[in-house]
Amino acid sequence: MMQEKTDILAMTPQQRVLSAGSGLATYKGFAFGNGSLFAWLYFELIQLLSGLPGIIGYGMRVVFFPPLFKQCGRKPAFAKGITLRRPNQIILGERVLIDDYASLEVRGAAGSIIVSDRCSIGRLTTIVAKDCAITLAAGCNIGSYCRLASESGITFGESVLVGAYAYIGAGNHQTGADAGALIEQPMDKKGGVKIGANAWIGAGAMIMDGVTVGERAIVGAQSLVMSDVPAGAVVVGSPARIIRVV
Repeated sequence: MMQEKTDILAMTPQQRVLSAGSGLATYKGFAFGNGSLFAWLYFELIQLLSGLPGIIGYGMRVVFFPPLFKQCGRKPAFAKGITLRRPNQIILGERVLIDDYASLEVRGAAGSIIVSDRCSIGRLTTIVAKDCAITLAAGCNIGSYCRLASESGITFGESVLVGAYAYIGAGNHQTGADAGALIEQPMDKKGGVKIGANAWIGAGAMIMDGVTVGERAIVGAQSLVMSDVPAGAVVVGSPARIIRVV
């Protein structure tokens, strides 16, 4: 049998917290967060509806999912296999569409996710707010297989279009000669990502923490954006550079 060595084993701060308590307490804190016993049991019961296919599953989710959220607008559409973490810290606007196997995850009591009216979250896309706020204004369309994750915050203006496989909010661990194991270092927070209204983020693009993308800007496919993009600019490459302004 392998002997536990958590006192000397290098791991992320989150791993250390999650591995410190009992399995049940860890699961409850990670998946549900704070709330009454009744609310937790309701959350667990509703998980059984997540994978139901077809119109029956869709209809049952439309009825039983909304009470899980802090707030949920009219006429949502919940496809199958959706993962929710701390849904009582998530707000959905009206006519929000969440496609198959998407994930909305809040980590920490200070985290929140706001998905405004008529936003669409693509298949297998993950949104993770780690003790920060992630806010999508009305009309945003996030493609499939994307990841929006941050400890600093992400804000989208209205009608932002994000292509498949994009990664937004990526940050780096703090580094230094005497920093010790890299995995243990806290994230180097740079103020979050802000994307202006009507911007277009191409497929496979990566936008790093601290970057502001201006309104109507276009980020080319597979681009690595490490500095601000002016309004109306078109950027491509790794690192991204401006090729024209529209």
